[in-house]
Amino acid sequence: MDKFKAMRYFCHIAETSSFSASARQLKVPVSTLSRSLQALESELGAALLQRSTRHVSLTEIGNIYLQHCESILLAMDRADSQVGGYQSHPSGILRISALPLYAEVRLLPLLEEFQQRYPEIVIDLDLSNQVVDLNRDGIDITFRGGSIPEERVIAHYVDENNSLLCASPDYLKRFGTPETIEDLSRHKAILYRAPGRVLRWQQQQAGNWMPVDIGTALISNGGQVIRQAVVSGKGLCLLPPWCMEEELARGDLVLVPFEPTISGTTVQQMGVYLLYQHAQYVIPKIKVAVDFFRQSLQPTQVPINHY
Repeated sequence: MDKFKAMRYFCHIAETSSFSASARQLKVPVSTLSRSLQALESELGAALLQRSTRHVSLTEIGNIYLQHCESILLAMDRADSQVGGYQSHPSGILRISALPLYAEVRLLPLLEEFQQRYPEIVIDLDLSNQVVDLNRDGIDITFRGGSIPEERVIAHYVDENNSLLCASPDYLKRFGTPETIEDLSRHKAILYRAPGRVLRWQQQQAGNWMPVDIGTALISNGGQVIRQAVVSGKGLCLLPPWCMEEELARGDLVLVPFEPTISGTTVQQMGVYLLYQHAQYVIPKIKVAVDFFRQSLQPTQVPINHY
């Protein structure tokens, strides 16, 4: 028995929940898959799948074994890619994970140039706010916001991610410009929903963080929805500089100078980072991508445009 092939067959069947669907996609007879799984289960001494006439599902131990198989096969694929791609021309699928709004505002304008420069690289772009594990999730490079990331990946700072208070000139004309914490109780905020919680505003006073008394106009995890809402005058908003550079330049938004510090998070000195694994940098498609984005992405210079 080719155990690694059997493991791949098992993972594929678990994904499709069907022997016949897997057989069609893998272009092998159903009998081949069945014999391979029987041999694998016989060697392990455990049933990995529950079979019925119409459905295939994982057993409890099958689910555990699946996680190990996926990790092993991913490591093998990465090793093959590193060896096969070493000193060859950049090609293959480049898996990028990025914050949705950051990708739309900062990455998408660059991707066309990148693909023209490297036409044999196929971009697989995942838009997500979730934390990713580059090794476990099979991601080549990722763009994430936050504090300085853990040391086991290379983190290149590309932009500031601390949010600034802003609004549309029309909103401030109608409701006034807040100058004190007490003034905010007469205003409304546009809030961002992060994975697991809403980033409600807090104020920093004497080294402590306290909630801000302000009404809510909108809550969303959609960056474009939030940007449209603040530009159309629905409320005050906290946005990072890279998110509103063009709107500030056009005058669609203005910065609202305010003391004390207001934030949606108690973590200060936030940044956007390009993350990648040092060991993967030798792979041509990853090396050229890292070098391209490091050169092309420069920190945002926000116009000084206060209301």
